[in-house]
Amino acid sequence: MQDLSDKGLNRPPKSAADERLKVTWDVVAGQRVLIYRPRDVAEGEILPCLVYLHGGGWVSDNPASYDHCIHRVALMVRMMTISVHYRRAPQSPFPAAFDDCLDVTRHVLQHGTTLGIDVNRVGLAGDSAGGNLTAAVSLYLRQETNLQLPPLKYQILMQPVLQAMNLKLPSYIEVGKSNPITSPSSVAGFWVLYMGLDPKRADSFVSAVEQNRHRPPELLEKFADYLDTEHLPEKFRRPRPEEMRDSTGIETESSTKSYDADLYAEIQDKLIDPRLCPLMAADVSGLPPTLVLVSEFDVIRDDGLLFAHRLKQAGVQTQVYVGKGFHGDFYCSFLPDWLGLNSKTGDKMREEIREFIQREH
Repeated sequence: MQDLSDKGLNRPPKSAADERLKVTWDVVAGQRVLIYRPRDVAEGEILPCLVYLHGGGWVSDNPASYDHCIHRVALMVRMMTISVHYRRAPQSPFPAAFDDCLDVTRHVLQHGTTLGIDVNRVGLAGDSAGGNLTAAVSLYLRQETNLQLPPLKYQILMQPVLQAMNLKLPSYIEVGKSNPITSPSSVAGFWVLYMGLDPKRADSFVSAVEQNRHRPPELLEKFADYLDTEHLPEKFRRPRPEEMRDSTGIETESSTKSYDADLYAEIQDKLIDPRLCPLMAADVSGLPPTLVLVSEFDVIRDDGLLFAHRLKQAGVQTQVYVGKGFHGDFYCSFLPDWLGLNSKTGDKMREEIREFIQREH
């Protein structure tokens, strides 16, 4: 079934009416993209570029539905902005979205001069599932030394989802029952679809993933340091006492005594594949300067915080912003005020992003 937001792919975006920008659909590396250029670009002028990977749980949204966001981002600094229309699950599960985003970003770095881009000033950004794709692409490009591509100038991870190993981190427990936008079950459901698991078994798979019965406890022990809640800011290290039971980062015997071996057989390689779960990457050194933005009341908050910790430990220049809001603050901050979905956190995120891009470009 077609995503309703795809209807916007067949008409010019609203931002095309902005006299400050030239906004056009194009094709880069075989993928449709929406390109935002300043209208007053001089002949021969080359611009820094931001490649943007939208959110939507890998299953929905596109550059058209994100136009209200990227339109404003494109005006933050003088640059070209490329919003990627990647393939989505369940019709095109992993690694389709990753491959598409990698292809476009690689093409921009390799051939960007033909588009008027300064290939030495290319940044990569994304929110939610797009933050996952941003981290995954950045990690992969770092190892592609054979192509001798210019390195990414920076990456921005907004409320990223970065691992499917442990859905019992403190943020899942503390926020899961009260979050108005995301929940542990919805995140588990997105993982099921993106991993390409049988939709007919979706309910049982979601239940297993949500309860951490999708992998043996010894696998969590192997990657314990990556998911150690002691690496979180102190205020986020433990769930509220009434919620602790067997749901902390360190699981009790009762919570892990059984797991779905059939499910694990299907996903064991995916759980540790950094193209899918960037937090599981063995080495995160050598990545570009990174801005990580999370919201306190977001079930995937701890994914971003744990990844930021690993980046800092690896010597990567890393800036972290923790807002007071919910998942989707960045996206909602660009919606009309009358909808009542804007927040101070979203506004602050926008300012953090603008300042970061200005500094890094």
